Amino acid sequence: MAASLLKEISNDFLECQICLQPFHAPKILPCLHTFCKECLAEYTKAHSVEDDQIECPTCRCKSPLPSGNVDGLKNNFFVESLKDTVNLHKTLHSEGQGIVCSDPYCDSKGPAASRCLNCDELLCDECVAAHLRIKVTRDHTVLGLDELRGEGQALSVRNGQQHTCSEHTDEVVKFFCETCQVPMCRHCALLKHREHSFTHLKEHSALVRAEVQGQIDKVKSKTIVYRVIRFKLQNQIEEEKQAEKVIDQQIVDTASKLKKIIISEVDREKESLRVENRKISAFRQKLLLSEKDDAGSKLAYLGSTVEFAENLLSYGSDYQITVVGSDTKKRLEILEAESVPSIGQMPPRTFDENTKTPSFTLGSVHGDIKECELKLPCGHPCGDAHLVGRCKTSCLAQIKLKCGHLLGPCYEVGNVDVNKISCPKGHQIFVQLQSEEKGPYTISVNDVSLVDSVASIKKRCRVKVGKGNAALKFVFAGKTLRDDLKLEDYGVGFQSTIFLNM
Repeated sequence: MAASLLKEISNDFLECQICLQPFHAPKILPCLHTFCKECLAEYTKAHSVEDDQIECPTCRCKSPLPSGNVDGLKNNFFVESLKDTVNLHKTLHSEGQGIVCSDPYCDSKGPAASRCLNCDELLCDECVAAHLRIKVTRDHTVLGLDELRGEGQALSVRNGQQHTCSEHTDEVVKFFCETCQVPMCRHCALLKHREHSFTHLKEHSALVRAEVQGQIDKVKSKTIVYRVIRFKLQNQIEEEKQAEKVIDQQIVDTASKLKKIIISEVDREKESLRVENRKISAFRQKLLLSEKDDAGSKLAYLGSTVEFAENLLSYGSDYQITVVGSDTKKRLEILEAESVPSIGQMPPRTFDENTKTPSFTLGSVHGDIKECELKLPCGHPCGDAHLVGRCKTSCLAQIKLKCGHLLGPCYEVGNVDVNKISCPKGHQIFVQLQSEEKGPYTISVNDVSLVDSVASIKKRCRVKVGKGNAALKFVFAGKTLRDDLKLEDYGVGFQSTIFLNM
């Protein structure tokens, strides 16, 4: 089992791509790429971060930093746990390696015969007997090393591992709050989330698994399209190389006809045309190579995302799938929704022969890529030289939305229909209050922006309910909102409902 497990999981999946070492305190970005916490912290120091955002070192996707630094990013418990499982199986299947008891209270340090899944320790026979005799540890799950080496045992152990609640350490997380979108234990369900809608963690995990698997299938089909695109682009590059050789030979043959008349002039014209031909061909090949690289990068990114999602489904526990699954599904949905670019066809390469004298014009080479005259969605001309259908997206003009707000430079829009872009200025969010006199009721806060601070919203609510600042606490998705952070840091969207505790 260990051999197949290690063969299925690539080393890149368990190593930080910044330090190229096994993950230490791994943090996961919304694009599903994972890095060591310290590596990300150093990376942000060396690279400029705009508006509390970080650019992924692998795919260059920009991601928000919830608290302004890497501490606010999610911990990747799934990768860390998977790394421990792989390391355990390396140890169990290392030939000739003596595995000794790791119990700190063991005096003999004899050969290990079992492993306690609760304590995460290797135990000798004497320590196993003591472990099952002591009241504190006698209910622990202890498996023999031979049993752990068995086919399929690693996954069943990992999937059967239970996670304790961070607030009630003696309680196991068994439920999922659908209102707050967080896992919880029995006490949390009875106390903190008693009026919320919730389900069993296994049921929610099964739903997330099915949704993620569906998105995996859709994204996998897109990787096939990108392979075809890359193959066709490679064929065009080969055709360009062949066309360069053919036209170059035509130039040489034509020049030979004129050498007898004006050898020196013809030679100069010949070399000039060859340079021009190579220049045009180099630029065309550069464009095609760029397109091929883009397709290859997209293919690699789709592949790494699918690999992450598949490994999550294959090796992730219910708890880990619950924590990471929604982000994974969201990233897969984004990739699946992206349109696949079409391959533009370059103008044909030709050579016009001219052997007339005495003008001794050798000819002309065609196929130069001219500036694009098409207009961007914002209405401004593209003005770039590229393959057909690959207009640039950068434009410095301001985009004005229907509501009258300025969206910003056109490059933020790209080739998206401006009329379908939602305004960053919202109209309202809803705040639900608990009042002893009135009972539960909801108030609306209008003209809200995602970049508004929690404190500014709290101030506007305080005017409505007449309470002091210290008495007001906002709660969204089970988290208490800090005054110094923005609404977007917590994923609050327009027409979202946040709870106000007084």
